[in-house]
Amino acid sequence: MIAAGCAPEPSAPATTGLAGVWTADNAHLFSFSKFKLTLVQEANGIVSGGWSAHGDGGAGGCATGVPCDAFGNLIGVNTVSKVDLELLGAGSFEGVLMGPTRLRGSFTAPAGYDTITFIKVGQ
Repeated sequence: MIAAGCAPEPSAPATTGLAGVWTADNAHLFSFSKFKLTLVQEANGIVSGGWSAHGDGGAGGCATGVPCDAFGNLIGVNTVSKVDLELLGAGSFEGVLMGPTRLRGSFTAPAGYDTITFIKVGQ
């Protein structure tokens, strides 16, 4: 006898929500530090909002060699298998929700990629 189970497709919208404010205060990746994501999630898993970070200069709207408070919009999707976010002007994030307040994955920028963990700090 073979048992068959039904699980959602990996690309189906996740039942978990990402709405809220997420930070990675201790991360310093490429030319960015003190990351902050403000996320809104629709029922179909589409995620939108904004990002901000301290920029060392040369990315995220900062002039080359001039530190500034970088920011921009973001768009993405929260699916059963993973979270994909495009931080417009900075790079992209691909990861998983490790619990209701912990989002871990990789941040990819033109200079390369590295791991990052975001912690939910508010609604």
